[in-house]
Amino acid sequence: MKFNERLKYLRRSSKLTQEQVATYIGVKRVAYTAYEAGRTSPSLENVVKLASLYNVTTDTLLGCYTNALSVINSFEKDLDGQGDRFSPEVLTAEERNLIAVFRASGKSEQIMAYIKRITKEKQ
Repeated sequence: MKFNERLKYLRRSSKLTQEQVATYIGVKRVAYTAYEAGRTSPSLENVVKLASLYNVTTDTLLGCYTNALSVINSFEKDLDGQGDRFSPEVLTAEERNLIAVFRASGKSEQIMAYIKRITKEKQ
């Protein structure tokens, strides 16, 4: 199921109107309609609001089913063999936001290739 289809499904399952959802997240109804139609995507802030409204995780809303911590720890081990710096208790809000944007981007392979390239350049 695509993101826009998930939005429509969750809204209908919750017996909400597009106007109600739009008001809740602070956008005009036409903007929300465009999300459900797949013409545009909500901001990260609005994705968080939508997840909260439907009582689901942002991962579920976005269709991301990878265990983020496993991915992070795997990358950390590739760098220096230590995974402790990436435990949930240690990540800053900025780092958690970066992960959320990374996962929502749909361009994870390109981003990872870029990160690996620039980290090798600095070594």
